[in-house]
Amino acid sequence: MDAPHRADPETEALLAALKTFCFPQGEEAARRVRGVKTAGQGELRMSPKGRWSPFTAEERIDATRSEFCWDARFGGSRLGSYVVTDAYEAGHGRLTIKVGGVIPVKKLTGPEVDKGELQRYLASILICPSILLHHPSLELAAVGNRKLRVRQYAEPTGAAVEIEIVEDGRPAACRAERPMLVGKKTVLTPWFATAVEFVPWEGMRVARRMEAGWTLPEGDFTYFREEIASYAPWH
Repeated sequence: MDAPHRADPETEALLAALKTFCFPQGEEAARRVRGVKTAGQGELRMSPKGRWSPFTAEERIDATRSEFCWDARFGGSRLGSYVVTDAYEAGHGRLTIKVGGVIPVKKLTGPEVDKGELQRYLASILICPSILLHHPSLELAAVGNRKLRVRQYAEPTGAAVEIEIVEDGRPAACRAERPMLVGKKTVLTPWFATAVEFVPWEGMRVARRMEAGWTLPEGDFTYFREEIASYAPWH
């Protein structure tokens, strides 16, 4: 991957540390993984005091371009269940909710959704680190103390995430100013995603348990937890 960040020694050092952690057997095996499909389970809540709702989910992440789709089913029976879809495809994001997976009850699109979903894709490097090897238009730059900013070149919303990299190269967290839905409006709010555990897979280290949340004036609010049960390569 030819990228404009290559000339910066600090960026190169951080990227090398990240790759050493993510690709412990070298890059050859990881280059065969052009995407990943996962299945897992987790829980989600809508407010700091809200009830956790369990879900099962499947996700597809493309390592060669900015594209992912996460489908999660909440509820027990088909009539009482609903499916939430988070996706970024063809340069646009969307969030949809369908009762029984069929009847649409909510759909969010627009520039703010585009930005937020692209930021979620960029944070997917924790699950699919071969993005670092295959994506043709990522820009990476060292910003601050052991932070690597990742964005897509010439993307209009300015979506970016900062990956915090600890001494052993492990990506400790992804952070961003991400649009948060507050009532009927979106407000740029500090957001974080962390990998609680990494496991070896296809020559890489990939996140198995993830958490995500918002940093609010009253403190951190973790709204999402997921444990990945299976991975399959998307060649």
